Amino acid sequence: MNTTEVAHIASLSKLHFSENELETFSKEFSELVSYVDIINHLEIDSVEPLEQIVSTDGLLRDDEGRPSLTTKEALLNAPKKSDTFFKVPKVLE
Repeated sequence: MNTTEVAHIASLSKLHFSENELETFSKEFSELVSYVDIINHLEIDSVEPLEQIVSTDGLLRDDEGRPSLTTKEALLNAPKKSDTFFKVPKVLE
């Protein structure tokens, strides 16, 4: 990639670079494109696509009911309550 192409991309992005910066970016973009070109030449037809990078086996538990607090226990330390509900200040009109 030459400095003219980098300058064009920069102008499309509303970025302004000095000549020195354009030369530096030109070299860096050329290296990046060469790395991508290496990937394009790899034989990956026999490689299965990934659904997840990290295995999720064993991360989730079965959705089973468990004992929890009763309504009375949940409201025990509430500063304000109304029957079986927490009472909170009004935040919306």
